Amino acid sequence: MKIWPIRVLSTLIATGSLQNAAEQLHRTPAALSMTLSNLENELGFTLLDRSGYRLQLTPQGSQFLRHAQELLRQHDRLNSIVTQLREGAEPQLLLSYDYTCNPDLLLSALKRIQRDFPVTEVFVSGHSQLEALKEVAEGLADIALTPWLPTFQQMADFESLRVSQFDLVVAIAKSLVDELGMPRSRDALSELPYLLPRNLNMGINPEQIYRIAGKSRLRVNDSHTLVRYLRAGLGWGIVPRDLVQREIQKGTLLEIDIPGFLDHISAEVHLVKLSSKQLGPAGAQLWNEFAEREGSQQRVKKRAARVQSHVTQSSSR
Repeated sequence: MKIWPIRVLSTLIATGSLQNAAEQLHRTPAALSMTLSNLENELGFTLLDRSGYRLQLTPQGSQFLRHAQELLRQHDRLNSIVTQLREGAEPQLLLSYDYTCNPDLLLSALKRIQRDFPVTEVFVSGHSQLEALKEVAEGLADIALTPWLPTFQQMADFESLRVSQFDLVVAIAKSLVDELGMPRSRDALSELPYLLPRNLNMGINPEQIYRIAGKSRLRVNDSHTLVRYLRAGLGWGIVPRDLVQREIQKGTLLEIDIPGFLDHISAEVHLVKLSSKQLGPAGAQLWNEFAEREGSQQRVKKRAARVQSHVTQSSSR
């Protein structure tokens, strides 16, 4: 059975007459009538009641068309997929994100990919220990959402876009503070149990960054486990603010404020890909969306700097 006779039948019922269907399908009414008669002969039952002024579906025809229209929809979807693939749409887009980053940052871009590139199947994988960045470096992912430091550039020839600030906070459970008191210095911190990540990819040792040993140490391999153990009162730890903001607002976790302790840590969340990676249309749309956001943010900063400079010059006169 071919698609064309089914489309003729569906168009006839939708438009109400052979003449209207012929105009829409760019055929003659006689040609469409012959197509429908041949379809009935192939099926072995009558589709149309021709006894009245208007052609009407028979009970068998109504049941047939109900199922056949789903076939038409599938055929149209398949044609759309073929067109997109022919025009270069990638069958798969592989995205990785680090568990320390908020995957909601990708939501709006992913919704647009679903709308504009339904043929592209998107795989989103979460990782710890900077594994998302490693996947991009090894060609196992197209794009990663990950914490970013300039030193990471030595790992591979990356291209990156700033997405947001990566804010860290020193946190401790209120229950542990009630028991042992709030630490007010680095020395006081060193007397408490310390929760920290295992050594990260690229040879990064958190102990060498923060340089506090802690009375005892408990290492975990992802930030979500770290937050869970913080809530349980197993020690203090340094975690992304996004992951504990709700607990801090509720008061189950408290922020430890020791002047100068985290001042030397400045990181950002970036979208990262290999410079040599040629993204397909869906991946390029996602990348360009964040590139436009970054460009807009830079323009806002430059305007603000010019205004501030003008104000400073005016006040000095």
